Amino acid sequence: MNKFRYHAPLDPECPIVAGYRRAMYADPMTECAPSDVLRELAEDWSRSHRSKCARCAEYGAANIEVMG
Repeated sequence: MNKFRYHAPLDPECPIVAGYRRAMYADPMTECAPSDVLRELAEDWSRSHRSKCARCAEYGAANIEVMG
C-alpha cells in the first residue's frame, strides 16, 4: 500500500515565515534538537500559520506537492 501525503508549502516571501525561519536558524538549541522533533515543530507551526495567513494559504494551494 502506497502512502502519499500532500504538502502545501508556505510563501517564502511572507514576512512572518521569513522571521520564523530566521529565528529558528539563529537559535542555538536548534542544533541540539533531533531532526524529527524540528520537523514536527515546523509542520505544526506551518499548519497554524497557514490557517491564519491568506497569503500562505493561497500560495500553498497553488503549489501543492504530493510526497510519497
